[in-house]
Amino acid sequence: MCHELTAHTAAIKNFLDTDPEEMILRSGASYSKNREGINIEYFGRTYTVSLKDGVVMAGNNKNAAPKDATLILQYLKQSSGLPPRGKWISFLELPQGIHHHVPFLKDACQPISEALSNNPVLFMQRAARLDGQPIKMGDAGAQISAFPKLPLAVAIWQGDDEFPAKANILFDSIAPHHLTTAALWVLGCELAQKMINP
Repeated sequence: MCHELTAHTAAIKNFLDTDPEEMILRSGASYSKNREGINIEYFGRTYTVSLKDGVVMAGNNKNAAPKDATLILQYLKQSSGLPPRGKWISFLELPQGIHHHVPFLKDACQPISEALSNNPVLFMQRAARLDGQPIKMGDAGAQISAFPKLPLAVAIWQGDDEFPAKANILFDSIAPHHLTTAALWVLGCELAQKMINP
């Protein structure tokens, strides 16, 4: 929890120190109606970030969960402006991804596999709730926009006598230009939680 708070505090400071026009231009965000905040799409929902204090609000006027708020602030600050490349890479292929690959499989991919691998229909319903679009991958696959310029792919394979069920989360190869590998690890875990607990 302490690390989470530290990351969040740092993310707020970095956000408030950055020119809003620059963040909007690079991230695919927009000004809120009163121009006192920035609107950003995150997993198919609109969030508003206050330019006064960096507080992140969900569409229902509730504060965003700390991990979601931190990721939104980090993306707005760090996004390079580059569009998706349409090439999927695994977590292992991210910069220093090898150091967090096993935890990523355990904390992000395995929960999706356990909850949804043997129910492709439910998997696609859950993906659709995050504005996911079907793609040809695994026994069922979906492309989900985490942020305007940062799509993820998630796929499941049903188990059989020879192979166990599994799930995987892939990143567009542009991802490291928008978030650090550590932040992308959290993003994958948040996708898993949103798929499992809609």
